[in-house]
Amino acid sequence: MTVPDLGRALSDELGRIVPHDGYLLAGLDPLNRASCLFTEEHDYSDAAARRMALDDAAGAERHPFERLGAGPANTGVVGAGHRHRVRLRNVSVPEGFGGEMRIGLTHARVAWGGLILVRERGSRPFSAAEAAHAQTLAEPLAAALKRFVACAPLRPSRYSLSPGVAVVGADDKVASATPSAHEWMRLLAPAASSVDERDLTATVWNIAHLARRAGGQALSRVPTRDGWIALHGQLLEGPEPGAVAVTIQPAPGRLLLPTVSVWYGITTRERAVMQEVLQGLPTKHIARRLDLSPHTVNDHLKAIYRKTGVNSREELLTGLA
Repeated sequence: MTVPDLGRALSDELGRIVPHDGYLLAGLDPLNRASCLFTEEHDYSDAAARRMALDDAAGAERHPFERLGAGPANTGVVGAGHRHRVRLRNVSVPEGFGGEMRIGLTHARVAWGGLILVRERGSRPFSAAEAAHAQTLAEPLAAALKRFVACAPLRPSRYSLSPGVAVVGADDKVASATPSAHEWMRLLAPAASSVDERDLTATVWNIAHLARRAGGQALSRVPTRDGWIALHGQLLEGPEPGAVAVTIQPAPGRLLLPTVSVWYGITTRERAVMQEVLQGLPTKHIARRLDLSPHTVNDHLKAIYRKTGVNSREELLTGLA
């Protein structure tokens, strides 16, 4: 299953009780809420989606995803009957939409993503009853998103590209980039897209936006069929405020282990064992360092293998290399 397949599956499941004309699905790095997967169908343009993301971060949205992800209410409706008509008039209506529902995808108290449903102008707005129905599906849909990532066995990256660096200007265009960065950005673009060389994919734009918002740096680890990709954004010093350098590369183990532990449900003790394995230590040494018996270490390793879909220590090491 691909990311677009996942988006269509979640949309179809919701569409049985909450009909809609389009959707936008974003998966989040569970450690820092950076975008790590993205797909859409008949939804907002890139410019409108970015404006909404900026408004969301600034607290100008009626239903910000940070609040929806925290619960207890995971759904929110934007429509003609609500007080935030300005956003509807200035953003949604020019895009051809007359109603919007937002759903925070939270499971086991972790925000895994967000989903936006839209209805075209002239359609009836989303109702409170439909929002209540969507609320009942928010956690199962979040669990499905988590499974989509965690059901893929941990395997070594198949990417042979060298790390790339792109400089994103304050205008959210690529000011300069290494050849490998252009290749990485093409890999991160949706399969059907054919964007200009200066345009940004949603994931690259998001990491630049987060670096600006944090006043320094931001990190995202992106799961793909060919391995995990790390994006690191760093605010640049210089004459142009807001310029961000984005480094794109296969995710190394030191960056991958924390997020893989959350996606795959690795316990704190299992993660400690994994950290020692990454150091190349044998079982007896791991047992001494963690004050465990070798038998207990082996039990933890078996649980790790089962959760990550590997069969041996060697496969685990290469998957995190």
